[in-house]
Amino acid sequence: MLPLEHLQTTMARSVLAMEPTIGSKLLIAGKADPLARLRIYQNNTRSSLTAVLMAVFPVTVRLVDERFFRFAASEFIRRHPPVESRLARYGAGFPRFLKSIDTLSDMPIVAETARLEWAIAEALDIASLPPCSLADHENSDPSASPEILVQPSLRLIVSHWSILSVWSAHQQGAAADRHSAWPRRAERVALWRAGDNIRLIDLDRANLAFLHSLKHGFGLEHAAGRALALDPAFDLVSALVRLFGDGLVADVRNIANSPKNSWRQS
Repeated sequence: MLPLEHLQTTMARSVLAMEPTIGSKLLIAGKADPLARLRIYQNNTRSSLTAVLMAVFPVTVRLVDERFFRFAASEFIRRHPPVESRLARYGAGFPRFLKSIDTLSDMPIVAETARLEWAIAEALDIASLPPCSLADHENSDPSASPEILVQPSLRLIVSHWSILSVWSAHQQGAAADRHSAWPRRAERVALWRAGDNIRLIDLDRANLAFLHSLKHGFGLEHAAGRALALDPAFDLVSALVRLFGDGLVADVRNIANSPKNSWRQS
């Protein structure tokens, strides 16, 4: 008899059709056909994982149509089976996999839209921290350079394609799914969890650099410097008001009062 861990690994590989004949030899009970029994497990598993991918990438499904999506999902599942038990974490490599499909080579917006949808799934899987208000820091030391901790769900995406426009149009029930309807236009997207919902906004280069610096814990002075280098007209006060107003600030600390990089986000 195989050790339990070896048996589980063998059956998992068989269910995902990586080594189907090996697993069938272990399913001997009564008069049932072992291959037929194995196919039941395979079909149920693939159906469940495909349903997970369709739930995570609904706009991508519409861009390529459901039949093609199911084919792509089946190939992805076969080549990249889950490595952990939480299905909410499954699908991270799917956008890159779509990019590798020759049939989609003239539709790069499909993989790019899938990249946005995966970022949304990631953000929804992360708990929000209690937001700080601007009033909480009205009496802060003006000579200190604060570090601003932003919500951990914040994701920043840069694409050569109008992914936010595509995604937003489909939330409004857009009927046009043809990739030719979407022009090539760079978009910089910030998204984060707000309660049980997702907020998405389009950014210019300066505001992207500002948020990117804060997200990686480089401090307000550094963030403002990067933004001003890209746009001398960057309005720091307005940016801070928006940041607090959007609930993106989870904490504010002065550099003098906290070790360098002590809470820098990954």
